[in-house]
Amino acid sequence: MKLENQVILVTSNEPWGDLWYSKQNYAYELSKNNTVYFINPPTKWRPGNLFSNPITEGSYNENLHYINYENFLPLRSNFLNKLNNKWVSKHLKKYFEKKGITDTILWAFDPLRLFNHKELGCKFGIYHCVDFYYFQYLGEYELCQNSDLLFATSQRFLDDYGDYDAPKYVVPHGISTEEFETKQEELDNLDIDIQDYALYVGVIDHRMDFSLLERAIQKFPDVPFLFVGPLRLYHRPIKEKDLAAAKRIFEEKKYANLHAIGSRHFKTLKNYIKKAKFCISFMDMEYHANTVHHHKTLVYLTQGKPVFGPIFSEYKDLGNIMYMDNDPNGQLNLIANFLENGEAPELEQLRIEHARQYTFENVLAKASKLVEQHSS
Repeated sequence: MKLENQVILVTSNEPWGDLWYSKQNYAYELSKNNTVYFINPPTKWRPGNLFSNPITEGSYNENLHYINYENFLPLRSNFLNKLNNKWVSKHLKKYFEKKGITDTILWAFDPLRLFNHKELGCKFGIYHCVDFYYFQYLGEYELCQNSDLLFATSQRFLDDYGDYDAPKYVVPHGISTEEFETKQEELDNLDIDIQDYALYVGVIDHRMDFSLLERAIQKFPDVPFLFVGPLRLYHRPIKEKDLAAAKRIFEEKKYANLHAIGSRHFKTLKNYIKKAKFCISFMDMEYHANTVHHHKTLVYLTQGKPVFGPIFSEYKDLGNIMYMDNDPNGQLNLIANFLENGEAPELEQLRIEHARQYTFENVLAKASKLVEQHSS
C-alpha cells in the first residue's frame, strides 16, 4: 500500500486555520497525492451533544477537507473517555460510509482522541508524535497499543515508546518546497515598515524565555524585534519572573523596538523571514520538549537565516550554521558578535542545503516506503 490515491484521516489537537503546525503541513502535503480529511478537535462539551451532534465539513482545496464534530460525553473518567471514543468513531464511520468512503488510513497526531483506527473503519493506523506529551493522556497509551506504525519527529521522542510492539521510526518535521521561493511583489507589499529586524515566528507562550528576550531587547535597542504569532500568556502557568517580563514586553509595550503583529497565514511567513536580518529561538530549556528542537527553525533555515537560541539536541551537530549556547549571556554575546562582524557569506547557502534534506518530498517518500513495508 503506497501513500498515493489514498483517503487519509488526519487528527490534530490544533484546529484547521491560518496558524499551521506540523499537523496542518503534513495534511497539506499529503493532499497533493491523496484525499485528506483533517478532523478538527471538538469544542467544550455541552449536554445537548447527547441528542444532537451534527458533523460539518469544509474544504481548503479539492483534496483537503476539514471535519467538525463534538463529543457525545464529557471526558471525566477513562470509562467515559473510552465510551465516548467508541460512539464518536462509529458516528464518523457512518458519516464517511454515507459519502462512499470506506477504505481509509488514520494518521493521528492528536494524543487525546480517536485512538482506535479500527473503530473508525480504517484499514491502517499511524500515530505520529511531534511533541512530548509525557504520557499524561489515555489516548496516547491507546494509540501506541492500537496503531500499526509509530512515528516520531526525533529519536529522543521515539525512545519513550520502547514498551510498545508496533514498529517505530523517526519521521521528522518536513518543509514544503514552496517555502524556499519568494516573490518580490509580495516582499514589497509586506505589512511592516521596519528593516534589518530580529524575527520570531510562532505562538508566544509559556515555552519562551521571556527574561532572555527582555535582555536582548534592552541590549540591542537599535534592532527591531518582530513577533509574528498569537499571544497566549495565560494558557499555561509561566514562571513569575518570566510572566513579569512578558507583560512588560507585550502588554505594557514598554520597548519601542518591539513589534508584535499577531498571526499571519503560514504560507506568508516566508516573506517575513526573507526580510529578517536574523531569527531567534529563545526557548525555556526547563521544558523538556524545548531541549529537542524548535519546528520553526527549519522554516528559518529555508531562507538561509542565522538562528540564535539554546543548544537543541537535534541541531547540536550542525556546526556553525546555527548559533547556539545554553548560557543566556552566551546567546547575547553571539548576537553582539554577529551584529558587529557579520558572518561568512557561504553560511546562507549551507543552511538552505541543510533544510532541503527535509522537504516533504523526501520525508513522505520515506514514510510511504514504511507504510508499504508494514501493510503488505
